[in-house]
Amino acid sequence: MKKCTDHDCPRLSLERRTLLKAGVAGSALLALPLACNNTVSPPSGPVGAGNVSTIAVNTMRAVPGEAVILGRDAGGLYAMSAACTHAGCLVDVTTSGGTEELYCPCHGSLFDANGGVKRGPAGLPLQHYQVEVAADGTITVQGGMPVSAETRTPVA
Repeated sequence: MKKCTDHDCPRLSLERRTLLKAGVAGSALLALPLACNNTVSPPSGPVGAGNVSTIAVNTMRAVPGEAVILGRDAGGLYAMSAACTHAGCLVDVTTSGGTEELYCPCHGSLFDANGGVKRGPAGLPLQHYQVEVAADGTITVQGGMPVSAETRTPVA
């Protein structure tokens, strides 16, 4: 059996430069948002959203266990889908510079407090839904009843 020498056999080792390039590329991939496995469907029926006493003016919160964001501003209560309009991933309420926003961790879309797109890849705003408040302050979001983004339910 013939013994290999540098002149007649291909080299199987990788050069240091090749390994470093592969390492940098791999690190860059780790910095990208991972593929989302937390996709949700927008609400399609009534959703219990707690009591009006639990939501302060100029705040938002996710409704636990539901794909709904509930907000309150000077005009009253409003509700939006928590499903990002890009790929249906669940958005999170975040704060930037003292202002609440909605962030999609899957692909980086950012929405303002009223569901308007601030940064894509999402191209459409979040859908708003009718909000009802009972005499005892119980909130129900009517997921099957879309409304305009300007619609608010007054709070006494």
